[in-house]
Amino acid sequence: MKKTIITLILSISFSFSFCQINNITSNKLNKENSKTDKITLENFLKIYKAEKDITPVTDEILEEYRNKVPEVLINLWKSNGFGKYNKGLIEIVNPKDFEPVLWTWLGKKAENYVPFAITGFGELFYYRKLTETDEDVCMIDIQYQNIETVIWSLEKFFEKFLTDKKNRKVFLREKLFNQAISKYGGLAYQEIFTFTPILAFGGLENIEYLKKGNAEIYNLIIIEMVKQR
Repeated sequence: MKKTIITLILSISFSFSFCQINNITSNKLNKENSKTDKITLENFLKIYKAEKDITPVTDEILEEYRNKVPEVLINLWKSNGFGKYNKGLIEIVNPKDFEPVLWTWLGKKAENYVPFAITGFGELFYYRKLTETDEDVCMIDIQYQNIETVIWSLEKFFEKFLTDKKNRKVFLREKLFNQAISKYGGLAYQEIFTFTPILAFGGLENIEYLKKGNAEIYNLIIIEMVKQR
């Protein structure tokens, strides 16, 4: 009888320990798997706060661009959708809306180029997958019709380029943007501050030269103005 009780106790103890191990292993795997759906842009999200009015990203868009852009952008789309940060200092946009604009600027259709963000003044950022291991982020300076590579990694674009004070001053015109928000009020989805006339045609980086307009339309207007000049 005593031997039977000891055997039963050992059996229960073993079963309990086995269940604990299984639970620990299962929890660990679940945590590791959940990491793939979390954004890791800590520096970016410390400085840039998402606005409340966001547009959720559809499963169709996520699937279409899954192999065209890094996972960090896919996860940002999943978590925060398309929308403005810091009242529109930078806006994450639907690439579908800006592909025609990008291809018009470039004069060609490039499937491995993905427009994904605009500044509060309409400058367009796009991602390029150059090879299986090489990538970069380029910016179209629509005021002077210049295109330049700003950084060689999409994750570093968010974590280093956008968080750098000098870059925010030079590329995003942060001081002027904040002045414009104070004077003219907030911006709607894909709405920006437009220089009128554009800087290349005599406008000045002054609040008196600013109006509000749609980013996509403003880009296309500038393209036509440059063609006719």
